[in-house]
Amino acid sequence: NQIREKCTPYMKVKEDEQERYLQFWTVNHYVKGSYDTRRDFELLDQEMVKVGTEKANRIFYLALPPTVFDTVTSNIKGCCMAKDGWTRVIIEKPFGRDSESSAKLSNHLSSLFKEEEMYRIDHYLGKEMVQNLMSLRFGNRIFGPTWNRD
Repeated sequence: NQIREKCTPYMKVKEDEQERYLQFWTVNHYVKGSYDTRRDFELLDQEMVKVGTEKANRIFYLALPPTVFDTVTSNIKGCCMAKDGWTRVIIEKPFGRDSESSAKLSNHLSSLFKEEEMYRIDHYLGKEMVQNLMSLRFGNRIFGPTWNRD
C-alpha cells in the first residue's frame, strides 16, 4: 500500500480505468532485498511462488548501475527463473562504462540467458520518440486508422 500511495499522485488514471488501476495494484508486490545477497533473491523467488499461479511467467526489468549487474543477473538465473513458464530479462541500455565493459556485460548475459529471454531497451535513443508519440499520431493522418481506439 505504501508504494501505491507514493505513486498515485503521479498517475493520471481516467475515471473509466479506475477499476483496472486498482486491479493492477492487487497483483503487484514489493519485496525488500539487497542487490548482492543471494538469500534475498531466494526470498524473492519464494514470494513469487507464494503469490503466483501454478504456471507463471516472470519479467525482470533491469535499470541498474554497472557495479551490480553481474551479481544481480547471476542471482536471477540462480534463484528466480520461472519453474513452469518463461522468464524474460529487460535490460536498459546503455550498460557498462565504455565499449569494453559493455562487451564484458554482454558476454556475461549471454552465458546466463538465451537470446529470446533478453530484451535490450535503449533508454536514451527511444526517449524523445516516446515523448513525441502524440505529435506523431495526430500530425500524420496515415496513423489515424491504425491508432484509433474505435
